[in-house]
Amino acid sequence: MKRNFLRLLPVLVIGFTLTAGCGKKIVTEDISGTAADKGKSAEVVTEQKPAVEQVQSADLTSGTAPAKTGGVYASLSPGDDLTAQAEKKGMLYAVHFDFDKYNIREDDKPVLEKNAKWLNLNKKVTVIIEGHADERGETEYNLALGDKRARSVEKYLEALGVSRDRLATISFGEEKPVDPGHDEAAWSKNRRAEFKITSN
Repeated sequence: MKRNFLRLLPVLVIGFTLTAGCGKKIVTEDISGTAADKGKSAEVVTEQKPAVEQVQSADLTSGTAPAKTGGVYASLSPGDDLTAQAEKKGMLYAVHFDFDKYNIREDDKPVLEKNAKWLNLNKKVTVIIEGHADERGETEYNLALGDKRARSVEKYLEALGVSRDRLATISFGEEKPVDPGHDEAAWSKNRRAEFKITSN
């Protein structure tokens, strides 16, 4: 019996040593202190009870969680222009169209993608999409063209995951130009779709 106990003794000693080492500790240096605090160069925090810090939403600059700018909307990143525009003007980014067209231009797709991403972060926001045309053409034709432009944008946003019940469309045709000029520079600004926030 003594021989069996002596054979098991090394196993018991090793087992006890491993068990005692499991409650390891992590040493973290305090790098925020001044030269006068060098006497407190390290702090021991046990692994079983980690220190808990309160995370502010403004610290979430990466990942899927939205950051707050301090206003009413979640932003794509702290202080981004789209959120600032939404809070100041109640509008998202506008997109523009070629003459007599209502299809989405390639250079406006990233703009709509950013609008959609922002809307998907701010689930309670609803918008009305306004379709506009330049002054050329009959009033009825321009109203129909503005409607097609607004609906084209609505479908594009839906394809990017924005719920249809958060979107409404209206056409103003040529009635609300942003530039009162009578040349191509003015007309290119007036052929547009705008996004007005109606609730948050």
